[in-house]
Amino acid sequence: MKRFLSGRRRLVSLSLICMLGLLSACGGSSEEDGRYLIDGLGLSVNIDKTGLYDVEISGARNEVSVAANNTVAKLLITGFNNTIRVKPGASIQHIDFSGSGNTVYVPRGFKTRVSKAGANNDVIEV
Repeated sequence: MKRFLSGRRRLVSLSLICMLGLLSACGGSSEEDGRYLIDGLGLSVNIDKTGLYDVEISGARNEVSVAANNTVAKLLITGFNNTIRVKPGASIQHIDFSGSGNTVYVPRGFKTRVSKAGANNDVIEV
């Protein structure tokens, strides 16, 4: 009986490890219809695209960087505690916050339109 229990414990442990691996792989980034979508937990994403496009960020504690010379029409942030860094030379026409605790770091003198519907969201010049 002791062998059966230890084998069963190993099976349960292996199952839990596999489930945790699957859960940690949830989320990611994708592109569809001119939109770059980022949805997940603790992702690190560097966006570097040509042409005009939208970015949607949901999820929590994601680190997103918009590379120099990128042109974003609309940056929509609906998640929580996300950090977005806009590199010098990039442009964003409109930043729309509806999440909470999100921060967008932009170069000094950066010009954009900002809409805030959430709480504790900031655009900070660095």
